[in-house]
Amino acid sequence: MAETRQHALAFCAYALIALVCVDHFTDIQNRIFGGGSDPYQFVWLLAWFPWAITHHQSLLVSPLLWQPSGIFLLWISSVPLLCLVLIPFTHVLGPIVVYNLIILAAPVLSAWCAYRLAWHVTRDFAAALIGGFLFGFSTYETAMDYATPNLSFLPLLPCLVWLALCRLDGEISRWRAVGLAALIMGAEFFISTEVCAISAVFGGLAWLLAFWLHPARRGALRVLLVDALLAGGITGLVLSPILITMLAHPYIGLPTLWPYFFVADPVNWFVPTRLTWLGGVWAQPIAKNFPGIVQEQGTYLGLPLIAILVHAARRRQVPVLLSALGGLFLLFSLGPALWIGGHYTGFALPWALFMHLPLLGAALPARFALYVSLVAAVLVPLWITAVPAQRRLRLFLAACACFALAPAPHASMSVPDAEFFRPGRVAQVLGPDPVLLVLPFGGTGPSTYWQEEAQFSYRQTGGYMGFPPRAMQHFAAVGQLFGGFEGPHFSSDLVTFLTATHTGFVVAGPGTPAALRAVLDGLAWPRRAVDDVVIYTVPHG
Repeated sequence: MAETRQHALAFCAYALIALVCVDHFTDIQNRIFGGGSDPYQFVWLLAWFPWAITHHQSLLVSPLLWQPSGIFLLWISSVPLLCLVLIPFTHVLGPIVVYNLIILAAPVLSAWCAYRLAWHVTRDFAAALIGGFLFGFSTYETAMDYATPNLSFLPLLPCLVWLALCRLDGEISRWRAVGLAALIMGAEFFISTEVCAISAVFGGLAWLLAFWLHPARRGALRVLLVDALLAGGITGLVLSPILITMLAHPYIGLPTLWPYFFVADPVNWFVPTRLTWLGGVWAQPIAKNFPGIVQEQGTYLGLPLIAILVHAARRRQVPVLLSALGGLFLLFSLGPALWIGGHYTGFALPWALFMHLPLLGAALPARFALYVSLVAAVLVPLWITAVPAQRRLRLFLAACACFALAPAPHASMSVPDAEFFRPGRVAQVLGPDPVLLVLPFGGTGPSTYWQEEAQFSYRQTGGYMGFPPRAMQHFAAVGQLFGGFEGPHFSSDLVTFLTATHTGFVVAGPGTPAALRAVLDGLAWPRRAVDDVVIYTVPHG
């Protein structure tokens, strides 16, 4: 009973931290957590799955975006498991509230499951509480929870490690462990295919390191390997129809330079960005030079945590496997070539060996900070309890590490409602099922949200779901619209794109750049102002 109260207290503590740092009295009905266009795609997805079910549409392919090719939803950040499980709440509360609640719940559940993992290895409430914080409120979690719940909703990852430890210690039978592992991996696949795939690869590396560094446990590790292969085989067999369908649809195709740009900068390990309370004005002259964007700069550790990790490794007060894994993941997070203080050195790093592998080569190394925080969630509690006489001092130092990582309040933005996209209005003005190019385009505006607001009453040639699909990347106009610039032949490129995709209308919504409207006006197409948009009719033939 005492343990149950401790576990409940831990959950309440994490929930309180999330309410202060994430929610901070935000109106979750009329505002959306995050910034940019990433939140709109998740609001769209939460509404899409129930709409697709009721309209007898495929749950995996949507023809409403990037028409006429459509978009395959498992190659994007689609979180289908969350969308399907939360359908009753979406029906009652609406997709905006549900999206905000996911953002709020992600660090809480991730932290609590990491706390249970740390408690399993230490049986120390205070140490485990700190371990949960170091995972659920790490800078990685704060960065990804800004607008990408597919990368921040992570409670299953510590659960999988917890299960592996139970199996190593013989606390659970083979087939129960295999069944639970297959269930966890399958569920993670339907939350984030990226996290599922990278975790499988890094789990294999962790097993190899453990087999090398701990010869006394090799018998148990062989048993664990058989269990993992059985669980992976069952998961693959169950998911095989979906995996085959994925292979039949082209991968999105990210820019080849992204894995070189979205990497950890070792200076960022010491200097915070504006994601944390400490990352104020003093840090910005340095932080602004880090590669990537702020949402991909979740690699900050802080001096107290770095000191603990170094001390634990040097004094051998935690299993050497943990220190080795932490160092390996830190090294991999630097990417294929080294950046220092925002300067690209070109110095090749070990991750360059993985760059030519299918799919894995497209992974963004900065996101490997996730696994550093998972290691820290176990290593630090073990370090705290390693020397009982120093427990209070070590708890204080670990609390300082948590303070250094404390998240800054989440940003939020107003819901971008538009009069023209209210339910029924698009069909009233343009007829049933029109094909539209909606401006601002892609990631520069809320076109995806407006489609959801209009209750999916039209198809659009575009729509933000991350990078444009491969089938559309060859159009010059797509690159210019997505990048927010007009090249010297933009008018003709735009006409070519609209003609090839059978687009009937260009709708310039609120926020459309004046330069883009000037280009459209110069085409001398029929135009009319309706509500808060300007509609251009695209002539064909």
